[in-house]
Amino acid sequence: MARKFLSTFFIFGLLVCLLWGVRAPQAQTQPQSQPVPRDVRLNVFEQVWRAIYDNYYDRNFRGLDWRLQRDVFRPQIESANTNLELYRVLRQMIGKLGDAHTRVYSPEDGFDRYRPSGVTVGIVVRRIEGRAIVSWVEPGSEAERQGIRAGAAVTAVDGIPVEKTLARLREEIGDSSTPIALDLQSFDRLFYGPRDTPVSVAFMDETGHRRTATLMRRYVEFQRKVIARQLPYNIGYIELTGFGPEIERDFDVVMQTLQTSRGLILDLRNNGGGFVTTVTQVASYFLDEETDLGEFVTRQGKATRRRTQRLRTLFRDPLVVLVSPRSASGSEIFAAAMQEHNRALVLGTAPATCGCLLGVSRTLRLLDGGKLNISDTDYRTARGRRIEGVGVKPDRQVEIRAADLLAGRDRILEEAMEQLVRTIAFGPRSNEMQFRLRLPDLDVRAAIRNSPTSQVRP
Repeated sequence: MARKFLSTFFIFGLLVCLLWGVRAPQAQTQPQSQPVPRDVRLNVFEQVWRAIYDNYYDRNFRGLDWRLQRDVFRPQIESANTNLELYRVLRQMIGKLGDAHTRVYSPEDGFDRYRPSGVTVGIVVRRIEGRAIVSWVEPGSEAERQGIRAGAAVTAVDGIPVEKTLARLREEIGDSSTPIALDLQSFDRLFYGPRDTPVSVAFMDETGHRRTATLMRRYVEFQRKVIARQLPYNIGYIELTGFGPEIERDFDVVMQTLQTSRGLILDLRNNGGGFVTTVTQVASYFLDEETDLGEFVTRQGKATRRRTQRLRTLFRDPLVVLVSPRSASGSEIFAAAMQEHNRALVLGTAPATCGCLLGVSRTLRLLDGGKLNISDTDYRTARGRRIEGVGVKPDRQVEIRAADLLAGRDRILEEAMEQLVRTIAFGPRSNEMQFRLRLPDLDVRAAIRNSPTSQVRP
């Protein structure tokens, strides 16, 4: 019965860190340098290797000789005396699969798929215009109090040049679903470390002035949220920070509240996925018929299709979906479905979304208290498209610029507003017309940011 329950709730979502921003594992309950007996190391290694061998969605292991990996990495496990070394080797072995969903977590990580948590330093850093740029600063955080602004370039972490640190992290992670996913995973481990410990971060502002700030790693629990606003021109705005059962009721309330909006922006730029049942539920508000969203297939070829349902609350007016490289898994299901059914215009900040879309039906508890996620199902859209390794290509791309971040501009949100106003004024074919509207200057980002509960992050 328990297995049937789990299979009903395929979990989607890249890593917990990718779902929520810059963070490290939960606080270490014991020093990771503590010796681990050889038999414990080998038993955990065998459990991880065998679980993947028996359950991985691709019986060909994406072209990797999985049996050979056992022979290659077992000697390294034997010489990995500490817990830190043990899990570093396990991650390197799993990284050979090139799969962002199949992940191992040490006991110290405190991973819980139902209660996302982690350590944050109050900033998000992403690669923008080829540099490590602060893309978001947590309001009220120590980082904000120290004057760190979105748009500043990070040059070093604990005295080590940032690109050198990122190169080391990429090597430790191995491969991933896409280069985008690997880049994101590297950035999300940039400030890796235990809670309540300092990290020194060097910045360079737009004038070339260099400064160093010491930030503390703070442990926090992150909640999936529905953040809604009414924008000018009677346009509704909703940000979903994740897909989970706990947001479904709030989303229904918001959709009823925004029923009179003439257009709607659904922001999935910081949504790394979640529960497919919630993805299906959210999609049902925008499709007036029971609609096929695609299928999930096991290695044995058993397929489970997902379909929307008819709801009393239905939004039929123009819809724009915002995505970014951090839009993964469930967000990619939603964006692909809206494209295939011609229901929404998808705007993105990159040529494609994460390209991280496999199913993980359960989390396996390891012998030492660690945890393992295994991709045990593949996904195809209703038209047979495979998103894993490719991503969803937006209908239009709006690049993020450091100068815009420094100026407080959200260019993709501005573009979404213009596209909706065009559609409202001239109909659905207006996107084919070669002209731009001269809208009054709108500080849309400020209108959202100034709300006490706003959590918008580029």
